[in-house]
Amino acid sequence: MGDFTDVQTIGNIAYVAGGATGLMIFDVSDASSPKLLGSSADCIGCNTTAQYVTVVGTRAYVVPHYGGYFPPSTHHTVFAIVDVSTPSSPRQLGTYESDVPYNRVFISGNSYVYSRQHDGIHVVDVSTPSSPSLVTKLDSEDKWDTYSVAGTTLFAYLQAEPSGAPDILQLYDVTTPNLPQTFSPL
Repeated sequence: MGDFTDVQTIGNIAYVAGGATGLMIFDVSDASSPKLLGSSADCIGCNTTAQYVTVVGTRAYVVPHYGGYFPPSTHHTVFAIVDVSTPSSPRQLGTYESDVPYNRVFISGNSYVYSRQHDGIHVVDVSTPSSPSLVTKLDSEDKWDTYSVAGTTLFAYLQAEPSGAPDILQLYDVTTPNLPQTFSPL
C-alpha cells in the first residue's frame, strides 16, 4: 500500500503520509479492519508524495517526499495545505514553495506554520491557504535537531557535538510571529 512515513490520528480518523503513495486517510474505528476513506489519488491538484503530515482542524499540512534529493536553485513544493473536511475527497487549497526542503511542520492555530530549514526555522503565514507567505526566519548557525510549538512558545533543541559542549534548548516567544522574542537558552 505504501511506505508509511508518518501518521496522525484524530478520533477515529488516521492521516497517513505514505511516501510515494501520498496522503492516505483511514477510518480506524475498527482497529482490526481499517478502511481507506480517501487519498491524494482522489485529491484535485494534490502532490502525489508525502513524507510528513500534520492535521489541524480540517486542514492537513503535507510535506512531500523528495527521496533525499532536492536540487539547488529550483523551487519545489515545501508543503501542501489540503482540505480534509470530506475525507473521501481531499482538496488541495494551496502550496508553499522554496528552493530548500523543509522537514516536519508545526502549526500554531490555523495561521502560522513553523518549519525547519538548513538555515533556521521559517515562520509561514497560512491564514490565506491559497497563498502562504514567509513571515520571518529564526536564523541559526547550527541546524536545530528538533523543535516544537506549544501555544505561543517555540522550543528549539540543538544537541551538542561530542566535543563536550552543552546541549541547547532555545525558547522563543512567538506571540507576534513576525517579531519573535528570544528567551535565554536553557
